Amino acid sequence: MGTQEGERDWIDVANNLLRQCHTNPRVRKLTDCDADVFIALYENILGEKVPDYIAAAGSQEDDIHNVQSVIDSLSLDYLQISLSHITGENVIRGDKDSIKNLLEIFDGLLEYLKEEMIEESQNDGIAAVRNSTATEEPEQSSSSIGE
Repeated sequence: MGTQEGERDWIDVANNLLRQCHTNPRVRKLTDCDADVFIALYENILGEKVPDYIAAAGSQEDDIHNVQSVIDSLSLDYLQISLSHITGENVIRGDKDSIKNLLEIFDGLLEYLKEEMIEESQNDGIAAVRNSTATEEPEQSSSSIGE
């Protein structure tokens, strides 16, 4: 796979993630994946605000801080693995490998959470069937005990 084709695949991954999160930003090139993109992905996929987020980011340093907060939270709060190979500074400075790595993490995380929701929904359905059956059984078993 050529470099341009490989980059196009990652742009598709980024836009697919953003589309699934129902967010407005769209990327045309990999380096369009800036702090706003990763903040949007974090908040939409995890349903939480980024810890230590600088809302009125007015400088590149603020953007670096915000992306690093995303990375640190993913690492410590969710994945419990080191993400030291990805830094907010490298992402904001346009390092394509760092951007791809962070996109890959969000892609895997979203897929995992979707599977968890499907499993939970299936288990809720099974539990509902069991509960409705369980409420019927005690009456039958209590009448057979008295006989």
